[in-house]
Amino acid sequence: MKNYEELIKNVNILLADDDEDYIMMTNVFLKQIGYNVDIATDGEQALEKLQSNNYQIALLDYFMPGLNGEEVITKIRETNKEIIIILQTGFSGQKPPIETMKKLNIQNYHDKTEGIDRLNLEIISAVKIFNQQNEIQLAKYKTTAIGDMIFGIAQDIKESLLSISAGLEVTNMVMNESDTVIQREKIEKINKYYTKNKDSLEKIDRTLTAILNQSTENTDYILAGEDTVEIINAILSNESKKTGVRLDVKMSLKPNSYISGGINDSIFIICELIKELMNVEERGNCIELSIAEDEDNWYLKINSDKLSKIQQAKYYLISRLVLSVKNTSIIKEDNKVILSIQKKSNNNM
Repeated sequence: MKNYEELIKNVNILLADDDEDYIMMTNVFLKQIGYNVDIATDGEQALEKLQSNNYQIALLDYFMPGLNGEEVITKIRETNKEIIIILQTGFSGQKPPIETMKKLNIQNYHDKTEGIDRLNLEIISAVKIFNQQNEIQLAKYKTTAIGDMIFGIAQDIKESLLSISAGLEVTNMVMNESDTVIQREKIEKINKYYTKNKDSLEKIDRTLTAILNQSTENTDYILAGEDTVEIINAILSNESKKTGVRLDVKMSLKPNSYISGGINDSIFIICELIKELMNVEERGNCIELSIAEDEDNWYLKINSDKLSKIQQAKYYLISRLVLSVKNTSIIKEDNKVILSIQKKSNNNM
């Protein structure tokens, strides 16, 4: 996970207040620390900006023209349960009732008379909450993905065992046959069974080895491009069968290329996004995932004209997890999403 200084570079704050002096001073102060800050000067403007789902923290004045802070929160909570809200007032003793804070899921309250340093402490607390929420959500994705992998691998093992069983039956038949021509045909059939099973079991072995490494906290573990594809296919195989939507993975990597950096968590995130796409894609269609690289980054790129059908809140949740993953960023452009993983300068290729 990113350290605090790295994390706040990706934390977007909306500062909404009708006091021009306060908003100018606070805006400058927060930007000097390293936060990305947008401003709104009334409740309606604040609500319009918040509906974009581009913010992790909202600092809302309790008394604003148009819609007051409580009315803005009531509206935004209808669609966004995740944003961290700090309600502010310049009137000492005007703290909102505890029932209101619980009902609207307001994380904190700031009395402006306590000063800007106090506000900074509350924002630090909010950033930590934001990061903890991401860690919990990512852990859920990991648990689900690992369960899907186990199911997919179990299916592969079952199919291989059935094939081995069929091969043994043919072997017994050959042993009881006296006709040389029939024996030759049976032996060729056995060879096909065992060659297929050998390839299948080797694939399972590679996938299991990669999974064991991915399940550790070693984010610097390097992963062969081929193994990356095996893990992604194992995670998504059950969802693909259920939805009838295929995944086509194309690799454009250098020979013997090994992906490292934030690949562990990035795999779980990209698979969660593909699962969402599989559920809105039409049966029989295909989602394209390409894995490529340049001198500085690895890229996991999804192409699908159904990206706009994913719930905005769900995409926001997935994309915000990327903010917490070391060396990783996400870009959405029309019908494609690109997850980029920064290479480390000391990678062993």
